[in-house]
Amino acid sequence: MRQKFDEFSFQTTKIAKKMHLFLSRSLADLEVTPEQWTILNIIQQKAPISQKQLAELSEKDTPTVNRIIDVLLRKDLVIRKTDEVDRRKTLLSLNEKGEKLTSVLQETVEEACKKMFADFSEQDLRTFATLLNQIENNIE
Repeated sequence: MRQKFDEFSFQTTKIAKKMHLFLSRSLADLEVTPEQWTILNIIQQKAPISQKQLAELSEKDTPTVNRIIDVLLRKDLVIRKTDEVDRRKTLLSLNEKGEKLTSVLQETVEEACKKMFADFSEQDLRTFATLLNQIENNIE
C-alpha cells in the first residue's frame, strides 16, 4: 500500500511542477510570474486590500508577499496608499496599467488552463476539484 501512496505523492508533485512551469511559460511574454499573477488577480478582485489580507488570501507568508509587491511597484502596476482609518496600514490597488495588464493576464491564464484541462468534461473537473479539496482538508 505504501508504494501506491508514494507513487501518488510523487506524481502529484511532478504534475504540480509541470503545471507551474507551463503557466510560467504562458506568462513569460508578459513578464509576469505565476506568483505575481496571483497577487495581481487578488488585488483586482479585493482592492483596496492590505498586505496582511493579501498574504492570507494568497496563502503566502508576509515577507514573500512584500517582495512580490515591491516588484509590482517597480513595474508600476500597483498603487500603495495609507489607510485613512488606520494610518499604520497600507492598502493596495491596481493602477490603470495594472488593470490593463491583469485583464490580459486573465485571458492568458484562461487559455493556458483550457490547454491543461483539454478533454476534461465538466464532471471530470468537478470530481477533480472535490478530490483536491478532500486531500487539502485531510492535511490541514
